[in-house]
Amino acid sequence: MAQPVLAPTRATRGPSSTRPDVPRVEVARPAPRGVEFLLDAAALDPTTIALAAARADVVRLVHSAALPTPAAVRALVSVLEDEIRAVGRDRAEVRVVLEVETVVAADEADAARRRTAVAYAEAFSGVTWSPSATWLVAPRDRVLRDAADLAARTGVDTVALALVGSSARHAGSLVR
Repeated sequence: MAQPVLAPTRATRGPSSTRPDVPRVEVARPAPRGVEFLLDAAALDPTTIALAAARADVVRLVHSAALPTPAAVRALVSVLEDEIRAVGRDRAEVRVVLEVETVVAADEADAARRRTAVAYAEAFSGVTWSPSATWLVAPRDRVLRDAADLAARTGVDTVALALVGSSARHAGSLVR
């Protein structure tokens, strides 16, 4: 049976990923094969989580008002891992991916300016949560490190960089 999404998290030691065969960071693109479940605000219910645990090859998480912080992602990953075990599957059978909007800046000053611009636009958008707090905004040489750190903090197997605007031109240089 599915647990509530806001279940308390367990203390973990290091990253919970059991998938050494998948990259920690990638550029977001459609899944090439297999069954993929997208868990976004509309799909964060016990039934969908249980179905994803039972059937998915890939579970893609997207930040939203229902999943607004890395801690919330970590809690959902914990619930998903419990569901995977409950249906008798091995955690290594399911790839958990967190898709994150990403802005590649020229340098630290440009990154600070871009963060300010995003926060300013957000202040007038009327949203009830802070999407800009979930974005990765960093110079090209730091984006991969920040994404790998995010993967470790949240327990996902991979952080998929959804490159925003002109940042898409960096897709080739960000893939290892």
